[in-house]
Amino acid sequence: MNRQIGRGVMLSFIAQGIAVAVNLVYTPFVIRILGQNEYGLYQLVLSVVNYLNLMDLGFKFAYISFYSRAKANDGEEGVARLNGMFLRIFLTITLACAAAGFFMVKNIHLLGSRLSAADYDAARKIMILLALNLVCSFPNSVFTVYIAARERFVFKQGMTILNYVLIPLCGLPVLYAGFGSVGLAAVTLGLAVLKLALNMGYCLGKLRMRFRFGRFDRALFAELAGFTFFVFLSDAVDLMNTNVDKFLLGRLMGTGAVAVYSVGFELSTYFTACSWVIPEMFIPEVNRIAVEERDGVKLTEIFTRIGRYNNYLLLLILTGFILVGKPFIQLWAGEGYETSYPVGVILMLSGYIPAVQTLGVNIQSARRMHRPRAVIYFVIACVNVAASIGLIRLWGVVGTSLGTLAALLLGTGLFMNLYYHFRVGLNVAVFWKALSRWTLQAAALCLGAWLAVRNVSLDSWPRLAGFVVAYTALYGLLLWGTGLRKSEKAEIRQALAGLRAGRK
Repeated sequence: MNRQIGRGVMLSFIAQGIAVAVNLVYTPFVIRILGQNEYGLYQLVLSVVNYLNLMDLGFKFAYISFYSRAKANDGEEGVARLNGMFLRIFLTITLACAAAGFFMVKNIHLLGSRLSAADYDAARKIMILLALNLVCSFPNSVFTVYIAARERFVFKQGMTILNYVLIPLCGLPVLYAGFGSVGLAAVTLGLAVLKLALNMGYCLGKLRMRFRFGRFDRALFAELAGFTFFVFLSDAVDLMNTNVDKFLLGRLMGTGAVAVYSVGFELSTYFTACSWVIPEMFIPEVNRIAVEERDGVKLTEIFTRIGRYNNYLLLLILTGFILVGKPFIQLWAGEGYETSYPVGVILMLSGYIPAVQTLGVNIQSARRMHRPRAVIYFVIACVNVAASIGLIRLWGVVGTSLGTLAALLLGTGLFMNLYYHFRVGLNVAVFWKALSRWTLQAAALCLGAWLAVRNVSLDSWPRLAGFVVAYTALYGLLLWGTGLRKSEKAEIRQALAGLRAGRK
């Protein structure tokens, strides 16, 4: 494990820890200051504006794969031409995003008929600011993907930590000054401008990023477009699965239901975010293996190795939330959010299989085998939308999360594992066998902990924190004693040693 990756992994864990800590402290203030209806309105508008992210058409995801090939075939000159093409593409996308945002603002009533005139006015202002945020974010993508391709993970994670720290430092004064959800959207825009400036300065100054703007390479663009179309389709499916629930709830049940769902959904996003902590450090390596060696055995090895690490982390979060999620939400979000607990559990269970197999998506793309996934996911997402409408009418907020669970179990649980095994060349049987032992141990530990404390009241922060610390310590001791392999313990010691050396 090279030094950048080792430090990057550690900083990524720190970043996620800060993100969780900041949001656990910050979000209750947001919920209480805004109130359930305004918080739901903000989440509803955010879920709609998020669809503009689709306008990157998958180009951001494709960069590292094409960077690896350009670097291997044409050196720095080839990378400079690739950078020039990507910058032109994203500037064009930025203009299209601005036009699409203008159209959405002009048609604000698409949010549904359950909003008041004041709600529509606030929603219009929020939408303008969030659309401008994306206008800044698209050109920033050119620099963030270059930083990742150059494996500058320390800077990348440092930027992530800075963003998480600045969100509450800027957001709380705005909230207490009475600017409400519009003020939060303005903070988001300001941070997007700051990130663009810092990433651009680092790439142009420190990394000496170069651009070539000669004749537009139509052949390369055609290849890029063919590659990214199915990435775009996958992104559309992901956004549909994660945002359509809020949109449907807003239209069918109102902003209060959106707020309740959003609390459970936000907690599940921490689970998903943690699944990328380790895998994103290995994306360049996966692309090098796929381009240079095309060795299915090596890809299976790294797929399984990173999957095991992900499994250790994600099962701690999942089992911990199952145990303490209900009292935590009562203390954290307050009254009226009890239904957020089953929503959070269902969404975390929905995301478990894709979370432990996060690296598989990048392996597919590196081997140019991502197209069937996109098509199948699109079909399943359409079924999810249709099913969610009926499930909302039957079971309200919980019903829509059940639709997501069914869709992801079929898509990522059944289809993708068959596809990985028989088409991509990854040995899925080896993968799940490697994960099964600890999965069973973690399930037994969760059951035992539940039996031990099922009659204990965790109705205060000290009691809840005490249980979390005790459970985490027990989980860690059991993992170190019976879960980790010797090679994994050695890698962890090496990463910790590298981080300590970096501080000196």
